[in-house]
Order: sequence, then structure tokens, then C-alpha cells
Amino acid sequence: MRGTGLVTWGSETVYAYYTTDGNSVRVRLSVDEADRLGLSEGLRVWMTLPDRKPADVLVMRMGRTPPFVWVEMTTMAASTLAG
Repeated sequence: MRGTGLVTWGSETVYAYYTTDGNSVRVRLSVDEADRLGLSEGLRVWMTLPDRKPADVLVMRMGRTPPFVWVEMTTMAASTLAG
């Protein structure tokens, strides 16, 4: 899946290009938006893509190519409680 639209990071929403492949998610943001959101490698955050449920993701890599930043993430496995 890929496209453009409103992407939510925690409680902030930005307009971005995104692409998904299995458990991998890539999002292209402006450098200013990435800095404002405090994105960094190793950050774990809840993210919502258009027409998707919120997902717990881990930022794996950030490629800065001004004026954009490519943020590469992996979806974290859902944890379950065993009785």
C-alpha cells in the first residue's frame, strides 16, 4: 500500500507520503516536521496511516535528504497476556 495523506504520530498529525510492505513502513516527511516530531532512530511510537488502525512502530532508520526525511519503521508484534 502507498499513497499520501494524513499520518498521525502519537498525538500529532502531518501530511506525508507513505509506503508499506508487510511489517515495514516508510514515510517521507519534511525535515522541519521530522524535527518538530522529535523523530530519531530507536524511537517507539504509535502511528496511524490513512484508512488503517493505529500501530505500534519502531523507527529503524532515518535518511535525511533535505528538504525531506525518509523514516523507515517496523511494526511491533502485538503482545498478548497469557492467563
